Amino acid sequence: MRRTLWAGSICMGLALVFAPPVGGQSVSGTVIDAETAEPLPGTFVLLVDSVGVERGRGLTTQAGTFRVGVPSPGTYRLRIERIGIAGFTTEAFGVDGKQAVSQVIRVSQAPVRLEDLEVAAEPQCTMLEQDAVTLLSVWNEARKALEATFWTGQQTYYRFDALLSRRSLDRRGNPETETEFESIRLYGRHPFRSARADDLAYGGWVQSTGAGGVKFHAPDAEVLLSESFLRRHCYRLTRQSIEGREFIGVQFEPLPDRRLPDVSGVLWIDLTTSELQSLDFRYEVLNLPFETDLVGGHVEFDRLPDGAWIVRQWVIRTPIARIVRSRSFSGRRGSGDLQLVGLYEEGQQVTAVWRTGDLQAGPENEVPEDVPAVNAPPDRLLLRYPTGG
Repeated sequence: MRRTLWAGSICMGLALVFAPPVGGQSVSGTVIDAETAEPLPGTFVLLVDSVGVERGRGLTTQAGTFRVGVPSPGTYRLRIERIGIAGFTTEAFGVDGKQAVSQVIRVSQAPVRLEDLEVAAEPQCTMLEQDAVTLLSVWNEARKALEATFWTGQQTYYRFDALLSRRSLDRRGNPETETEFESIRLYGRHPFRSARADDLAYGGWVQSTGAGGVKFHAPDAEVLLSESFLRRHCYRLTRQSIEGREFIGVQFEPLPDRRLPDVSGVLWIDLTTSELQSLDFRYEVLNLPFETDLVGGHVEFDRLPDGAWIVRQWVIRTPIARIVRSRSFSGRRGSGDLQLVGLYEEGQQVTAVWRTGDLQAGPENEVPEDVPAVNAPPDRLLLRYPTGG
């Protein structure tokens, strides 16, 4: 009987908190195309103060509407960010804490042309600095989608139906067992979450759980955007073509002097739409006596009809290892070597996304205190995915 002495597991679970505005003051409005007057869903609206510090944010709905909480009276601007178009900032306006502020923002959709960027092979580590203009142009498009994914994960008014999958593979990645499936339902929490960025930076991406077990952590949107992650990784651009579609990738890897387990990978962006499509990653600096090329994962992103972003599906492979002891001529068991005997694959696919009927769930659904309580409407289906797609 084979006894597994060392195996990996996936660690998920992170509480996210969003501070409400003081006194319920907010700025609301609509973002529309300056030429067609059509609404622009999925557009980030950032509230920045007089010195340019971000003080709040929101994502426009399918109708292009938004509502952003204001922390205190003062002078502010709204910065508009949308995937595939150049940024835009409004004129300054005042918020006195007494009167509601509403704006209609007309945005000229000057496209960001990623297909015109040249990808040069960089032999040395490149950080995300201001002089790396080409790299920053691509990263900014990926960042918009990651920030929208993180923002969506903070909202309490989404319900996710998902399908968990698990199976065992041999050390070459071939299936050894039938895939086990489990249906789950999650309220107000996106199903793909990682550990805290600082915990991963100082404790490593693979951490002991005691009794010979370890946890492999996976990168979510918040971690990829964190300062601690950005400061500990090199970046460069790459390209690939898949079935006639062209992609440009932001490739990252740990700094050369990194000694703790870490991750490398590529964020793939569609050159036609400038939208983030997927993330491929693998584990580095594992210091194991066997090949770990198949140890890693794949994450796919998607935009919902109301403009929000989610992780549509993910899969992660971790190693299963055991100590194999040799025998001497006398029959005594000698010292043991840690050897790879297989892989454990775990994944999750969102099958449906619902907008819940909780009237108090989001800023755009806030109900004044003097309005009598009403029954919440039924949950509304936003999108259903084909199983296995």
